Amino acid sequence: MIAESGPRRRRIMVINPVGTDFWDDSDGAYFRRQARAGTVIDVVSLEGGPSSLEGAYYETLAIPRVLRRVLEGAPDCDGMLVNCFLDPGVIAAREAVDLPIGGPGESAMLLACLLGHSFAVLTVKRSLAGRHYTQARVLGLQDRLASVIELGIPVLDLLSKPERTVEVAVRQARLARDRDGAEVIVLGCTGMATLAESIQKELDVPVVEPAAAALKFVETAIDLGLSHSRAALYRRPETAKISGYALSGRWEAE
Repeated sequence: MIAESGPRRRRIMVINPVGTDFWDDSDGAYFRRQARAGTVIDVVSLEGGPSSLEGAYYETLAIPRVLRRVLEGAPDCDGMLVNCFLDPGVIAAREAVDLPIGGPGESAMLLACLLGHSFAVLTVKRSLAGRHYTQARVLGLQDRLASVIELGIPVLDLLSKPERTVEVAVRQARLARDRDGAEVIVLGCTGMATLAESIQKELDVPVVEPAAAALKFVETAIDLGLSHSRAALYRRPETAKISGYALSGRWEAE
């Protein structure tokens, strides 16, 4: 008789790309509820930086510290995800380490295309709409993106009045469905993760929550023994071309 093996153990680091641990406890609880049996979740934030990423300026400030977290944590985990819909530093992280790295925006958009012909993104602010259209173009999904519709609620206010956020999200999702033909709704901020179930209950089309989508990608890649290709896009960086930084340890300026 062959003994049944227990759940496969996977350690996944979730990097909150913000300079505050405000989200860490609630995010840790959420990811552990979503994770498969055997998955261990570690949530970390940055040592300083923006409190939320609502534009390219904030994103650019955060990326070097995201990479530092990636390099520091890689020896102790099986995979990682950067917990922001903008996927800050995800491509660079894939170049830097031999682990599957998940990006919520990328994961959610790709999953949405498996659930319907077209999808809409609910973004927090109008200023981010162009960024989401760019994300879709980079993924080759521009013809599948029906629309990007704003909620008009800043990231840090999403959970201050959750009932109001759900109400606005449902209203805008119905607009995307009825006016723009969206068959799937993608939540355009991981700050709405804990509200996804409430939003889904009010809609008759699938709602994709990006943080969970990224987690499931990373878990699946680990289980299949897969990571990103080194053939072209994710070629390892040539450290001899970089001065002023050590690409190991704490990645601090020399």
